[in-house]
Amino acid sequence: MALALTVGCHDAFSIPAPRPVVKDGQTLVRDAAGFRNALKTAVPGTEIVWADGEYEGVVLKMIADGTSDAPITLRAQTPGKVVFKGVSSITLQGSWLVAEGFSFTGLDTSVKGSVLTFAKGSSNCRISDCRIDGKSSKVSEVDTKWVSMYGSHNEISHCSFIEKKNMGCLLVVWMEDGIVPAHTIADNYFYRPYTHYDDKGKARNGQESIRIGTSDFSMNDASCLVRGNHFYRCNGERAEIISNKSCRNLYEGNLFEEGEGTLTLRHGNDCIVRGNYFLSGGKAEVGGVRIIGERHLVEKNVFLNLTGTNYKAALCVVKGESAAALNGYWTAKDCTVKDNLFVDCRYGFVINYGGRDTQDSAPVNLKVSGNKLISSKSYMIPVQVLEGTPSDAVVWEDNIIFGGKLKGVSLDMAKEAPGYDDPSAAIGTIKDNAGITW
Repeated sequence: MALALTVGCHDAFSIPAPRPVVKDGQTLVRDAAGFRNALKTAVPGTEIVWADGEYEGVVLKMIADGTSDAPITLRAQTPGKVVFKGVSSITLQGSWLVAEGFSFTGLDTSVKGSVLTFAKGSSNCRISDCRIDGKSSKVSEVDTKWVSMYGSHNEISHCSFIEKKNMGCLLVVWMEDGIVPAHTIADNYFYRPYTHYDDKGKARNGQESIRIGTSDFSMNDASCLVRGNHFYRCNGERAEIISNKSCRNLYEGNLFEEGEGTLTLRHGNDCIVRGNYFLSGGKAEVGGVRIIGERHLVEKNVFLNLTGTNYKAALCVVKGESAAALNGYWTAKDCTVKDNLFVDCRYGFVINYGGRDTQDSAPVNLKVSGNKLISSKSYMIPVQVLEGTPSDAVVWEDNIIFGGKLKGVSLDMAKEAPGYDDPSAAIGTIKDNAGITW
């Protein structure tokens, strides 16, 4: 005889969702309290796994110490399936810590504070495979940073940063007394098309995608590595995509695409810009590299179809100030620009350009060698040297210049365009590798 089972409303029950599978040595958490409890017993090698789902207002501070071969890790159960909204953030404070796989969206842009932070005193920590998406956030005048990097030898990699609409630099390396940051910023994707303007219609300062240092610390070594990042339509302040304000940083193998601005060596000395790609995609006012300061090396970069002029030329060597303050324009001295490729840029080299009356100091001992400058249109200017540049300020060696018109300088012109390797494959590799992996 079959049995019938009747359940009244007061007896109703729901079947709980299956618990996510957690491997041995992992701790599953679903809220900040659970995270804090898991952290209390964490030892090198511990993995804290955050369960998939959407969460509002999650503020996590990971204070712990792992080891080089056994870091302490906080990760999403499924990369991209843990979504933090509102006023949410992750801070790493300690050594050998890892956070990876999280998504941030629906940010509250009325509140100050960074989304991802490497705290003061942190070292050898890493944040990877995270996405911060500002598409659904409100436009705001509140100045916040999405990423703040203190401490030393920390890394942010394979992250995607999309449409920051509030004021403030997106990623900042903060300088501290007695500390060389030596951070790594690698294989990330930056997309920042929105610009804030002042009441006179001028783009407001402080909307860079990356800033390393400040003018106050600009003579200090930062020794950071910025490699393999893709900067797409990073218009921001429409002047600086990257603002270098410290010494001995390496910018290598990055792709700058359709961004109205430049990689600007604004303050500091002894930086290297090597093997980067700059593309305009037909967009207006797209620049390349701007040089200010001493002993910089710009080599083996590719500048394609750039449309900027003056400060936003493919390569602008800026006129300095003879009495420059730390936040001024230091003379470009003992810099080297070699083995770069310029193809169909509206302005290739612009040397000794300045926009202020106080800029009165021409470059000193600028070495320009082994570059190829190819112009298919007569209106293109492969080299312009501004008035007031001493004849011995620039040493020209073994450059090949084909097409276009020179301004302010007399140099040998090639009768045939030189050959060069197609950069498409290298550009494609950077695009494919940059950003989140999920």
